[in-house]
Amino acid sequence: MVKNRLIVALDLYDVERALGLIHEIGDNIYGAKVNWPLIMSEGIGVIRKLSKETKVICDLKLADIPNTVRLITEKAREQGGFGIITHSFTGSDSLSAVVRSAGPMKVFSVVAMSHAGSSEFITPSMDSLIDISMDAGVSGFIAPGNNYEVLRHIRKRAGKLTILSPGVGAQGGDPSLAIRNGADFIIVGRSIYNSENPSNTVRQINNSLKGVF
Repeated sequence: MVKNRLIVALDLYDVERALGLIHEIGDNIYGAKVNWPLIMSEGIGVIRKLSKETKVICDLKLADIPNTVRLITEKAREQGGFGIITHSFTGSDSLSAVVRSAGPMKVFSVVAMSHAGSSEFITPSMDSLIDISMDAGVSGFIAPGNNYEVLRHIRKRAGKLTILSPGVGAQGGDPSLAIRNGADFIIVGRSIYNSENPSNTVRQINNSLKGVF
């Protein structure tokens, strides 16, 4: 059984701050999600630096033609990424290119998002996005931890594939409810890295999950 279900989102500019946070809470999280702000500020090598400390999921939300997503995925893999996040609306050829290029990295497909705008275009298409993602051979899905109805639907369609859920904390999602409604892992960013005591915040989140799984 997985010990921790918490992934911290490092939506920061400063690698030293990010590394310091991982040193502080690393024993009590499953891994870290790295987004464009830190990569653009510090360079692609930040993935390798962080990968020496914890599992790193590269939140690149790939959305391009097959050759371009292949090049980006290969570079993330070379840097030691544990997983990579890709959009699925670009179609089956781009999705398949990410999966083929990922090697041992886990590929997580976005089929719904945690912000209100997701309801305009992405969420109404989620069944089709789930279908092409599964056909491409992804490892799992990104599904909103603050929209339990959508999360339950994706869980039902996903079978045994892994679901990572952002939207917990600052966006209103409750950690235990997200897990109860289908998430395997929750992604929390601002509530942790903006906390005066990140260790205590992580402890509180983990305590709220005891007995849920």
